[in-house]
Amino acid sequence: MILTVALSASLALTGSSAQVATKPVTFQGFTIQVPIQWHAKKEGANLRVITGACSPQAAECKSFLLGGPQAIKYASEGNPYRADQPYHPSSGVTECVPMKKYFSGQATRVKTSKAAFGTGQQALLTEWKVSCDGSKSNVASYAQRLWYVKAKKVLVVDHWKTPGLGAILAKAVWR
Repeated sequence: MILTVALSASLALTGSSAQVATKPVTFQGFTIQVPIQWHAKKEGANLRVITGACSPQAAECKSFLLGGPQAIKYASEGNPYRADQPYHPSSGVTECVPMKKYFSGQATRVKTSKAAFGTGQQALLTEWKVSCDGSKSNVASYAQRLWYVKAKKVLVVDHWKTPGLGAILAKAVWR
């Protein structure tokens, strides 16, 4: 009994994800529940969900991208998404996500697996380690996680290892 009360008090004080207030974000036929502090903004035909601070040293704010058919069509240097390639929609050099004074370099696949993406849908989850090269080699790196739901033409791109994102996507509700 004492342990249960202590654990409950600890969870209440630390803001356990089970007790975080959420709001809905809807895109391409599905809705996810995200923490109320996060906000979504249109980015062309896509939707970027901002999850944290926007550092002037980073190439993008802490966020993830919800992409539809256009993101899939131009996911690999202007060509369609391929599971054996990281998400890189432009054909030019891109800035390193966490440190924009460097450029994104070689990508190495870390893992590929199936992941739930709402009831009845499976995503192909691929994680890449992207190195950043500048005047010194491998000064930084970041993880790129991709959830691809082929049947629904949805691609989620996360460069920040957003905590809890896999669980959020697993609870997506499709209409």
